Amino acid sequence: MKNKLIAKSLIIGIILFIGASAASANTLTLSYTPQPINRGWLYVGGNGTGNYTTIQEAIDNATNGDTIFVYNNTYNENIDTKLKKITLLGEDRDTTIIKGVSTDAVVRIGTSDTTISTFTIIGTPTEMVIQVASLSENVLITNNLIKDGGYGISLGLTTSKVTISENTIINNAFSGISGSTTTYNTINHNSIENNGDQGIGLSLGSHHNSIVNNSIKNNAKEAILIDGLTSTDNTISGNDVSDNEIGIRLSKASSNKIQSNNIELSTMEGVLLQTSNENAIEMNNFIDNKRQATFKLSSRNTWDANYWSNWIGFKLSAPIFQNFPKFIVGGLRINTDKNPAKTPYNISVFL
Repeated sequence: MKNKLIAKSLIIGIILFIGASAASANTLTLSYTPQPINRGWLYVGGNGTGNYTTIQEAIDNATNGDTIFVYNNTYNENIDTKLKKITLLGEDRDTTIIKGVSTDAVVRIGTSDTTISTFTIIGTPTEMVIQVASLSENVLITNNLIKDGGYGISLGLTTSKVTISENTIINNAFSGISGSTTTYNTINHNSIENNGDQGIGLSLGSHHNSIVNNSIKNNAKEAILIDGLTSTDNTISGNDVSDNEIGIRLSKASSNKIQSNNIELSTMEGVLLQTSNENAIEMNNFIDNKRQATFKLSSRNTWDANYWSNWIGFKLSAPIFQNFPKFIVGGLRINTDKNPAKTPYNISVFL
């Protein structure tokens, strides 16, 4: 009974913490709606009577609305929630470990209204670490360490309203987070580092997604890639983007907002627009990127009030140069930021 009271106290605390975090992030509202806390509980590991020895056994015996509480241990298995609308809750993120043993996704979330929280989940370079099945919505992935897979989190076609929050996603062979035709998702307060392709890559009509207040560093290609003709109305805001090959790349993606990000030390471009129109790039810090920003076959994009560490007004101190715009060169064309910021913005990411 004592173990069960501790477990219930833990999940209530997590739900309250997530609610408080959402309230403090002005641009976000988490899509997860907590279930009543008197739903059924199943236990994996530990020494309680009737506890399951594997997570999959508990899933197979769960019903919609159940919580599966997993005690500290290493569980060598691949799990599938199937059509169960359940909560998977680890006792401690660092010591409750799921380690894949096949080429299937280590954790497959098979339907909507599912939560996974407080685990270390380890894959191999040929596995997806977490896969969210197509058509799923209102999924919450929070406070996990996700590492060493092919893809960290993969969002299936037509997934929607997935919240990926407060995770560490590192050392995956390809993308940290990837999705195609995935919409109205919230990706916030994650640390996404050292992945072999993109930190975050959304494509093929992924629209109305919020990528907000993440730390995205040291990824081999883009920190953030938005790709596809109908990949519109995405918001990229408040992120710390540094030491990637390209900071943010839009390809055939229009009507997106890139605002209030810290973009620095890219080995190629800080921002690259390719065949992308009517995007707004405003109030960002562009600091010491090899090429701060450029565009190709792109028009009607708005650049305004960004801080540029190589603006002519810093190089030439005469008053006339303090009124010069910042020129953004794209082939034979030039865009201008007419109001470059004189000092960098204070953009802090609290994870």
